Amino acid sequence: MRQINFNKLLDEIPLYTKAKVSGFLCEHIIEDQSHKLGIGITATNFKSAKISEKLQPRLYCDFENCKSHTYFEFLHGVDHWLKLTEINEKKVSFRCCNCRRSTYTFFLEINPLVDSKADNTTDFEIQKIGQIPRHGKRIPTKASKIIGKERDLFFKGSLSENQGLGIGAFSYYRRVLDLQKDKIFDEVIKVLKLTSRNEALVQELTDAKAETQFTKAVDKIQTALPDGLLIGGHNPLKLLYSALSQALHSHTDEECLELAQDIKVVLFEFSEKLDSALKESVELNEAVNRLARKN
Repeated sequence: MRQINFNKLLDEIPLYTKAKVSGFLCEHIIEDQSHKLGIGITATNFKSAKISEKLQPRLYCDFENCKSHTYFEFLHGVDHWLKLTEINEKKVSFRCCNCRRSTYTFFLEINPLVDSKADNTTDFEIQKIGQIPRHGKRIPTKASKIIGKERDLFFKGSLSENQGLGIGAFSYYRRVLDLQKDKIFDEVIKVLKLTSRNEALVQELTDAKAETQFTKAVDKIQTALPDGLLIGGHNPLKLLYSALSQALHSHTDEECLELAQDIKVVLFEFSEKLDSALKESVELNEAVNRLARKN
């Protein structure tokens, strides 16, 4: 079970995925209980804690004037006390501090791992059991270009991921990459053709398109990608290959969910790299042409 902060739980973790979370309790209540301990009241008397109303998570705001991650403020009006002796189901709502129009509501199942005197170092086992609007990051425009006509399949994978269904998400994402490998390779070839000395890799990618599976196709590519297309120093095609070559039946649903999330993150970042490389080339050519005309 992952150890994360409250912000990450709200922003990134799918529904029904348990995580250990700390650091989200009201400091005023903690200080009050500590004071009472100092005057002789035993810790076993403190059977409750409260979610802090000063929390300001950074969440994605889809409102027209935002379209980015912004801080969200806590909305009051609901009971946020937690009983440390039982599992709690709580609703927490937040509003964008920037536009003050977008809101999120999360339904949380919170399981205390202590039965008395909790503070902001205390771990709680938490999972989201509902969310409005639905969990899931928007598909970036650049990634949509690569996903192409398989948007419906990718959406089903994303829906499975958002519901914590790892095997389903992994299967859908693998299918999308198998069906769109030619498109991905063609985008790489476009970048490679911007400079000379990439003929061998262009030929390998062209030949690899004859394979029906993404993993078998990548297996045929021996020449390294240019540094500008690497992610963290690694070949993104090989990273995707590594994830997709895992045997589905030998992993738990939770492990498949993690693999599916990794596939999506790498694919999105790779699409950014490809788009940036093409854009830089266009801008460079335009600059060269403008300067050449001045001579």
